[in-house]
Amino acid sequence: MQTSLSLKQQAITAAKQGDWNQVVSSNKELLEQEPKNTLALNRLGVAYLQLKQINKAKAAFEQALGHDRTNLIAKKHLTAIKNKKPLQAPAFFTQEFIEEPGKTRIVELHRLAGKPALESLSVGQTCEFKLKQRYISIEVADKYIGSLPEDISFRLSKLLQTGNTYHCSIHSVAPNHVDVYLKETHRSVRNKDKHSFPISRISTVVTQENDEYVLLNEEIPVEITNHDADVEPKAFDDISDEEKFTTETAL
Repeated sequence: MQTSLSLKQQAITAAKQGDWNQVVSSNKELLEQEPKNTLALNRLGVAYLQLKQINKAKAAFEQALGHDRTNLIAKKHLTAIKNKKPLQAPAFFTQEFIEEPGKTRIVELHRLAGKPALESLSVGQTCEFKLKQRYISIEVADKYIGSLPEDISFRLSKLLQTGNTYHCSIHSVAPNHVDVYLKETHRSVRNKDKHSFPISRISTVVTQENDEYVLLNEEIPVEITNHDADVEPKAFDDISDEEKFTTETAL
């Protein structure tokens, strides 16, 4: 018998491949082990929606609410069903978010813009890089959204200046939180032996959690509050100390 964690991972992987019947099967098996697992019930409901089995989807979400009356995910989908809202596949079920070790990375933005700018964002929107002295600014339609962490900014700035090119798009939006999907689109001869993003042993786990967030939470209305633009970003630990910024560093 598979573990609940294995079944969860199997369900998310199947969703990314568009195999919604397998998503149903994996979550049903998980629910046999954990009948009150609301995440599994919500995943089951999403799968039934994709299969256009609306009554079964409604039953799964109502069951999730029966175990947790405050479940926003179930409430969101039941409201969408009631309002006959057009169905869309999760954002990761597009070519845009395919993972390539060393060439892609989902990154949390720092120094976020205020409420009006963030409220206008949607998953999949294309972003632009603006190189600053200490970080890379991210803009959408010429409006500032946030900045990449300084270590990622420093690394990509050097690669951009030596011929690499990148694609950036909005991966997810939540209160005081924006993730962008970065993808290397061209690697110059000068950088042929350099990964844009160091390959992490925990990257698969992090990606699974991001994928479940997109699968279950996408398009939930959120109240977005202002973020202090002067808060210093928190550095990653995936590059060497000598590659990290200091306040004297200028690009």
